[in-house]
Amino acid sequence: MKTYSLILLLASCCLTINAQSKIIYSVGEGKLNTGETPDLMIYNPVTQSSSILLKGTVQRRGESNAATSTDGKRIIFNTYRFSGWKLGIGDMVNGKITNVKRFTNRKNYEYNPMWSHNSRKVVYQEFCWSTRENEIFVYDFTSKKTTQLTDSEGGDRTPSWTRDDSQIVFTSGRSGNYDIHIMGKNGEDVQNLTMHKAQDFAPSCSSKEDKISFLSNRNNRMNLFVLDLGSNQLTNLTPNIKSNSFVMTSWQDSNGAGYKTSWSPDGKQIVFNVLIDGDLELFIINADGTGLKQITDNTDSDFGPFWMSK
Repeated sequence: MKTYSLILLLASCCLTINAQSKIIYSVGEGKLNTGETPDLMIYNPVTQSSSILLKGTVQRRGESNAATSTDGKRIIFNTYRFSGWKLGIGDMVNGKITNVKRFTNRKNYEYNPMWSHNSRKVVYQEFCWSTRENEIFVYDFTSKKTTQLTDSEGGDRTPSWTRDDSQIVFTSGRSGNYDIHIMGKNGEDVQNLTMHKAQDFAPSCSSKEDKISFLSNRNNRMNLFVLDLGSNQLTNLTPNIKSNSFVMTSWQDSNGAGYKTSWSPDGKQIVFNVLIDGDLELFIINADGTGLKQITDNTDSDFGPFWMSK
């Protein structure tokens, strides 16, 4: 009887592990800003291995910053295939990207898309040629309209929906350095959440709790922080990581297109990337700060991680 119970327990554990979702990211040969063509990759936490999802289509540009809808059926990502940095949207069928189309017909460059949890909207950033600033925009699939949500000096980047889709968290340089801000879903009531002299960037929201993860160089090197929106408690999850400091030197930095954080669907883990000896690498850590694990270790630049829901 005990042996049978043990078998059931092991089977249950195996099912839980095998059901774990995957992580999409980009990889470009060489260190940061070498100009190599990034490919979209997919990492399997069960096998601890990566495989190519989509080969970069334009030399020295490639594909990056992919995000999938909650049901896992659609994917949106950065691409240069439409003559300039635009968003491409396609279908995810049997682990492959098909039917890729241009997301909007707007003239501005587009970056860093993120689906709402109900998959009815996509929030993203545009580089506006008239103002030379990055601003936050949202596309509504019901109305088929694009709306500008921010208009500030210093640039707004890397938006992420809160778990109930009622607010949007983003990075902004409007205070002279990068801080994490939050606003209503229509762009109202903008608030600075971090207000620190360091650079705080790459925010993402847990889909299970009112918590935000982000990267910061406030300890003279890149660390992953978690902010509890209810208690305002701020925790450095990676005080001992041997990372480099954050310097705004490349398109991946200035457009917020290189550094990302992303929560696992169950809210228990976070994937993120930091510079290690000038090389971007991916890490996974438990939301309580335990279990730090480096999942890429190479001479390439691994960036833009996104933890898929399915």
